[in-house]
Amino acid sequence: METLQEFIKKHSVNKEKTSSFVEYLYSLINKYGFDNPADIYNKANISRQLWSSIVSEKSHPSLNVCLKIALVMHVTNHECKYMLKKAGYTLASSNKFALIIRYAIENKIYDIDEVNDLLEKNGFADSLII
Repeated sequence: METLQEFIKKHSVNKEKTSSFVEYLYSLINKYGFDNPADIYNKANISRQLWSSIVSEKSHPSLNVCLKIALVMHVTNHECKYMLKKAGYTLASSNKFALIIRYAIENKIYDIDEVNDLLEKNGFADSLII
């Protein structure tokens, strides 16, 4: 039987899996070349105060906020999955709302209004990304 220290070491190798939400968010910001975080939170219609609270880890992002950030940054399905996982959310295949979001990202539909249109046309008018 492996020791606790061996178990932790084995599962701490992959930086993507072990980073916090904020660390992963900043790695994506760097990857996609966003020089100014204001470009992200303004396009996502997130207040500067909320953004600051999230990145300083004083508050936890909602699923809605995470999805807006993912769409604005044009992340891949894989990156969206990890970002959401780090915030405590998932886009499960058993959930039609989640499948619509995954479909949008996989098909590079990053415009929030277009995604909301897909949601609305499929019975999720009460679950729009606002």
